[in-house]
Amino acid sequence: MDTTLETNTCGYNYRLSLERRFDHSPEKVWRAITQRDLLTHWFPCDVAGDWAVGAKLDFVFAPEQAADIPDEDLHGEVLAVDAPRLLEFRWGTHSMKFELTPDGDGCHFRLSEGFDDKSWCARNAAGWEMCIENLDLVLEGASIAKFAAEVWREKFDRFAEKFKDIVGPRGGLAEDDPLLKLGREEESPQ
Repeated sequence: MDTTLETNTCGYNYRLSLERRFDHSPEKVWRAITQRDLLTHWFPCDVAGDWAVGAKLDFVFAPEQAADIPDEDLHGEVLAVDAPRLLEFRWGTHSMKFELTPDGDGCHFRLSEGFDDKSWCARNAAGWEMCIENLDLVLEGASIAKFAAEVWREKFDRFAEKFKDIVGPRGGLAEDDPLLKLGREEESPQ
């Protein structure tokens, strides 16, 4: 998977892009990113709404997760749809874009996210990489991997190092950000 971070593009301070090739047609991948019953297996939350330009979207998290999420980040709007090639929507203050390009018997997949806060760079790169790995499992008909803090932490550390010249230390997170403890909890004495 190829992951890049650009600055001052697409109307945002940062644009995070993750790209990879899938051994599946754009139509099959399109179904996995737009059909709610498939999307919920790999995307960070459920998405309620129609994939039609101008349609309102609701991002539905489990109650214990939603409690810490600002209300504006639970809503969005579809900005562009060109099945099975392009899906773009606003998620809170972020923009999301999925692009699919035919590539032989498969397709090239690109997920781009635009946002203004540098603290999202490494943490979202780690999270989206895990989601895209699960998308691949969904496409293969396999069981998805459960979220593992240690796996996320390893990915976060890798992206924090990769992006440090752009966002600074700790992947752009404040020193006291609780995410910095995720995946590093000390084992309980036995």
